Amino acid sequence: AAPSSSAAPAGQPSQAATPAAPGTELGRVESPPLARLVEIMLADSDNVVAEALVRQVALAKGEPATYPGAATAMKKVLADLGLPAAEDGLVDGSGLSRADRVTPSLLTDALALAARPDRPELHGLFAGLPVAGYSGTLRYRFRSAGPSQPGAGLVRAKTGTLTGVSAISGIAVTREGRLLAFTVLADRVPLVGPVPAQDALDVIAAALAGCGCR
Repeated sequence: AAPSSSAAPAGQPSQAATPAAPGTELGRVESPPLARLVEIMLADSDNVVAEALVRQVALAKGEPATYPGAATAMKKVLADLGLPAAEDGLVDGSGLSRADRVTPSLLTDALALAARPDRPELHGLFAGLPVAGYSGTLRYRFRSAGPSQPGAGLVRAKTGTLTGVSAISGIAVTREGRLLAFTVLADRVPLVGPVPAQDALDVIAAALAGCGCR
């Protein structure tokens, strides 16, 4: 048998490592760009990312990164954009609180503003909106044969579903190529599951895409 030795084999580094000097960077992890985080949040309806984003908005607006601070910051941002901040009654960023209140007109106004040609800094919002029948939370909706199927590929929207509540807010391209912004909120949905309400909302969105509105 070969003699044992505690020395490292020739040509291989010793297991002993020299301690790093204080302050030496050992590794680094960087967040994706903010626009990418917004895209992920919208596509997957990620409540955790949504809450983290609104806390960053709070800090950027000089407010504490708390629920009240974030709520105040959201109103400041809406006012800065010229949107009716009084229609915002959100108390968190995730949308999970039963105390949250927001008008469909505010959501629709925000979408219309983001689509304006003179606001290119807001256009990135639409990259994250799920496409009906293809991606995100709309991947399996608008696909089955029925009244909502014609909206597949023509509707991009953020969904929202909690017990007793269902919502959809986004844009639809009409037969004439016109872009429409819309929001439909359903409250007090029967507690037999979200599907009947979702189906009804999808039919409304598909009807917008199929119209010849001028």
